[in-house]
Amino acid sequence: MKKLKLLYAEDERRIRKDFVIYLESMYEFTIYEADDGEEALELFKKYEPEIVLTDITMPKMDGLTLAKEIRKISKHTKIIILTAHSEHEKLMEAFDSNVVNYLIKPINRKKLRESIDIAIETCLQVVMQKDESLISFSKCATFNMLSQEYRVDNAPVHLTKSEADLLLFLCQNQSSTFSGEDIFFHVWNDLDKEFNVNSIRTLVKKLRKKLPDGVIKNIYGGYYQIKI
Repeated sequence: MKKLKLLYAEDERRIRKDFVIYLESMYEFTIYEADDGEEALELFKKYEPEIVLTDITMPKMDGLTLAKEIRKISKHTKIIILTAHSEHEKLMEAFDSNVVNYLIKPINRKKLRESIDIAIETCLQVVMQKDESLISFSKCATFNMLSQEYRVDNAPVHLTKSEADLLLFLCQNQSSTFSGEDIFFHVWNDLDKEFNVNSIRTLVKKLRKKLPDGVIKNIYGGYYQIKI
């Protein structure tokens, strides 16, 4: 299994270096360091670490803003907040960003390790779920059934809601064939809506343009099947 990645954002370099040495002695992480929130956000976008350890008070962008920006990108990243503050509002704001824990400075190493161990455990669960839900259409085209994210050359490709619903439906039922009517009622999920074969043909055509050739097969009699 690949190494987990950890991003550590702390503007006090001496403190950060001391804890990086400690973390490297305890864990097999790939660690990225940031002096401020803006640098941390750029590193997060570039490397997509599973765990983020961040101080609240930093120049350019504070840790709470960083946590909120990360949450816009990822729901699964584990965030641990380090703070010299004990004000109720700041801590509640941290939990609003769905952090794993907050630790009051000076940081107790035992408590830090306990928080990281929790983060690792939940990260591994997410990684296992992702592995089981990741569908590969080719070496460069993948679809994550959990997030409904389709990627080509590791770059996200936009799918409309109907396209994503259709792709998920077909991937969940790889060994089955479906008529246009089956797809119509599953994708639109509206019993009052009148079946329209042209709507299905148009939807399938648009989705096919985004997928590698031959992924959606036409089966004799007006049926469709996905080929993984």
